[in-house]
Amino acid sequence: MRTYESIRTVDRATAFALLKQLSVGIAKLFAPHCEVVIHDFSDLERSIIHIDGNISGRKVGGGATDLLLAQARNGDTVRDFHNYQTFLPNGKNMKSCTMFLRDENGVAYGAFCINLDVGVFAGIHRILGDFLALDVGSEVSETLSDDIQRTIHSIFREAVNEIGAELPIMSKDDKIDLIARLDVKGAFQVKRAVPLIAEELGLSRSTIYNYLAEARVKTDADAQNGA
Repeated sequence: MRTYESIRTVDRATAFALLKQLSVGIAKLFAPHCEVVIHDFSDLERSIIHIDGNISGRKVGGGATDLLLAQARNGDTVRDFHNYQTFLPNGKNMKSCTMFLRDENGVAYGAFCINLDVGVFAGIHRILGDFLALDVGSEVSETLSDDIQRTIHSIFREAVNEIGAELPIMSKDDKIDLIARLDVKGAFQVKRAVPLIAEELGLSRSTIYNYLAEARVKTDADAQNGA
């Protein structure tokens, strides 16, 4: 929780009036999931003097919270509290900010509190998490396109990334390795793959066929040797 230079006000009535005006705008902006509460510490048993967008069930004339009582008791009101977890008596989770109002001597005489009901968002987060979850360890991926040229290009870029080589600076061995990977990925089942890959590599079609033949020989040899 960060500490900011405190803003001190001499005219408490003006400060409370201004904050009441601000509370309306904040509560309406984040309605129906937000409430803004203003406390006057002159009577901690009845410290709530204003509420907008009530979601906690509290009323004007209600008492200070456990946090406010502890801070007032310990005199620890030189810092504000931002984006911390809070709870309703029914166990619902919320997040809150508490900003203290201080007089010319730096003594807190009230608090401006914003409380956000995040329960609905937490539920949405869980649902989205379930919805977006993938099988752990799955190596399957797919590009959904009915444009075969785009599909071949996608396979080509994937294979290039796998070998970690840079185009157009590739050795012959890199190119044969690339052709072998493209073959495994099924690229050469498409007749148009050869001219497309030849164009990508800046090679002739005959060179692609030669590299493909070499790649298949090497693949068969590796299989036989258990590589």
